[in-house]
Amino acid sequence: MREMLKLVIPETKLSLSERKRNTMGEELQPKINDVPVKVDEGPKRFVEKGPHVVLDTKTNVFWLKKDSWQDKGKFFNWHEAVEYTDRKNLRKIGGFDDWRLPIFDEAKTLYDEVHDNPGKGGATLHFDPVFPEGAFKVSWLGGDTSTRRPRYDFSEGKEVYVDEYSFGAVRCCRKAPVQKVATRPKRK
Repeated sequence: MREMLKLVIPETKLSLSERKRNTMGEELQPKINDVPVKVDEGPKRFVEKGPHVVLDTKTNVFWLKKDSWQDKGKFFNWHEAVEYTDRKNLRKIGGFDDWRLPIFDEAKTLYDEVHDNPGKGGATLHFDPVFPEGAFKVSWLGGDTSTRRPRYDFSEGKEVYVDEYSFGAVRCCRKAPVQKVATRPKRK
């Protein structure tokens, strides 16, 4: 009996990519004595910080869980997207008043081809499932390029430039402050 356990337990330590799949390609959950075992995949990159906010622990950027389409059920042009972030700041969503449009380098850190998150209109979006389903596939980015404004496409993982009055959505972000380590005052 002891040898049988030795053979089964190592299977519970497999990563997502190493887990066994059945003939249909579906993941098989590891089991011990026919009881499903939850596999610990280590610390999560995206951590929920209340009902409206998610922290990216890798980049130290806070994101609103829902984009503006999920929140309001309508699209915004670039100018309306900026106003949307201003309204979030006035309401201190998540306890913060420094929400803004993300820059390209921040938005691209959300893109992850491993994840398939269903978006509006049947689009497949590639970001962590901690963000709810139904987001719009493109999100406005901060940046001033005359009348052509940047957006990030979460279905294709690229930046696109469109007219500032085109429709889109916005997922607001903010950078977490750097925490200083407490030190003793120096003696004189």
